[in-house]
Amino acid sequence: MYPVDGYGCRMKTWLAALLASTAILLLPTAHAIPQVGDVPPSYLGKDQKGKKVELEDLRGKVVIVTFWATWCVPCRKELSVLETIQQHAGRDRVHVVAVNIEKARVYRPMKRRLKDYKMTLTNDHYGRIKKSYGVNGIPHLVMIKKDGTIAAIKRGYSEAMVPAVIDEVNALMRAEYATATERQ
Repeated sequence: MYPVDGYGCRMKTWLAALLASTAILLLPTAHAIPQVGDVPPSYLGKDQKGKKVELEDLRGKVVIVTFWATWCVPCRKELSVLETIQQHAGRDRVHVVAVNIEKARVYRPMKRRLKDYKMTLTNDHYGRIKKSYGVNGIPHLVMIKKDGTIAAIKRGYSEAMVPAVIDEVNALMRAEYATATERQ
């Protein structure tokens, strides 16, 4: 026989229910993977100079966030194309942030080879940024509008698809420029 409280409930049942509800409260909350139209997580790592890169600081320009690795051929091709787009458009219109997903010891030599790139390079060796963006494979590119919302997400495309992705980046920049011109 189990002890009974003043309401006729068995203490063991009540205790079990209490523990179950507490366990639910203690479960870690799942992060929603950002989708088109959402405002993505702001933190993108630290740049080449050790300064925090936050999307909030880049509002007012198109931001391209690409996740890459040194062994990924389409990623490396994409980096040079995105660098060219940023140089031609100007950093005041488009800002590219390339988030490397490898261990720091693998990333550092490549960062030195890319030292002339003007895009922002960051490293996510712990995988926190990758996880917050729902990156399960690379290449993975996120196009963000001037207002800070996601315009498009491209996942796992091949090297042959890079020109089409770049066309979409250019179309986004044109659309954002046209919208800004109409407001003036």
